[in-house]
Amino acid sequence: MRIAFSARGLSVSSGGARQFIKSLIPALAECRGDDELFFFYSRRQFRGLAPNCPEIVRESGNKMWWDFVLLPRMLRKLRIDAAIFPKNVAPCFTGCARYVVIHDMAYFLPELNAYPLADTLYMRAMIPRSVRKAAGVFAVSENTKRDIIRYTGCDPATVTVTYEAADPSYRRVDDPECLRMVREKYDLPARFVLYTGSLSPRKNVIRLLHAFAEMGSPIPHRLVLTGSKSWKDRSVYETIDKLNIRDRIEQLGYVEEKDMPALYSMASVYVYPSLYEGFGLPVLEAMQCGCPVVASNATSIPEVAGDAALLFDPLDVHAIAAAMHEALIDTRTREELVASGYRRAASFSWRRCAETILETIRRSAGAGGGL
Repeated sequence: MRIAFSARGLSVSSGGARQFIKSLIPALAECRGDDELFFFYSRRQFRGLAPNCPEIVRESGNKMWWDFVLLPRMLRKLRIDAAIFPKNVAPCFTGCARYVVIHDMAYFLPELNAYPLADTLYMRAMIPRSVRKAAGVFAVSENTKRDIIRYTGCDPATVTVTYEAADPSYRRVDDPECLRMVREKYDLPARFVLYTGSLSPRKNVIRLLHAFAEMGSPIPHRLVLTGSKSWKDRSVYETIDKLNIRDRIEQLGYVEEKDMPALYSMASVYVYPSLYEGFGLPVLEAMQCGCPVVASNATSIPEVAGDAALLFDPLDVHAIAAAMHEALIDTRTREELVASGYRRAASFSWRRCAETILETIRRSAGAGGGL
C-alpha cells in the first residue's frame, strides 16, 4: 500500500498534537514493512524524521490552503491508497481512504472554555464531518473514544484506541554539568514543584495556585510554571497577585524541548491538575524522568497514570494541596511513585502505537475500506 502521513502539525511551536506527530513519524517509518510511506511537511526544516521514506515538502504559510488544497492535490497525484491525518480533521477530495486521529473533544464542552471561539466553532463543525467520512478513526485513549462516540454518534467499531508514549528523549538526567546549565539558564530555585503546559482555563492552574498557597511556609519549595502566552491566562497572573505568592512562583514561559528532561529530573514533584485531557502526555514524560507525579483523577488521566501517581479531585483545592504535601514530605511515598512511574511509562510505546495504526489500515483495506 501507498500510505501518506500529513505532518503539517509540526509547524506549531508546542502542544500535545505536535509531540504526537514528532514521535510517531520515526515509529511509523520503522514499522512500515512492505508498505510505502510518504511524509508531507509544510516546512523544510522537519525533513529527516522518517529515515528511508519519501519526505515531501510543500511550503506554505497558509495552513487552510495547505490542508485543503495543496495536500489533497499531492495525494491524488501520487495515487496514495490511504492517508493519516493526525490532528483531528481530514480534508475532502483526497482520492484515498482517510484515517483521522482525534486528540480530545474539549471543543464540545463549553463549560471548559478550552479554546478560542473561532477554533471551537471550526472544530465542532469539522470533527464530526471528518469522523463520518473517515475509513477509520484513532483515539488516543478510551476516554477520548467514548467522547468521540458521544459527540459524533459514530459507529464504535470504527474507532480504535492507540495510546501515546513519552518520547525516548525524556529520560532521567543525572549529569551535574547538564543540570547546572539548565538551572542557571532558567534561574531555577533549589527545590520546586513543577507544572508544565498551557495556562488556559481547562488546565486548572488557578486551583493549583490556591492549593500551593494553602500549603504555606512549612514547605520551602517554589512552584515553577512553564508555558508561553495562553488562551484566557490573565486570571492566572491576577490570582498570583491576589494570593500574594509572587515570591513563591517562578514563571519560565516557553522552555526548549531539549531542556525539559533536566527540568523534570530536578523537580521534587510534578503536578498535573487538569480538568480535561485527551491523553495527558506530560504525566508519562515526568514518570520517565524519575519525577514523582500527583495528578487529577479526571477524564483520561487515571487511564494514563494507573497506580503510579497520587490522584486527586481537581475541583478540591484541599485535595490538591494534600497530594502535593504527601509527595513532598513522605520519603516512602516518593520512592514508590518514582519506581512505579518508571514501570508505568515503560508500558507505553510509540512502536506499538505505530503498529496499531498500520495494522488497522491494512485490515481495513483488506475488508474493502472505502474512500
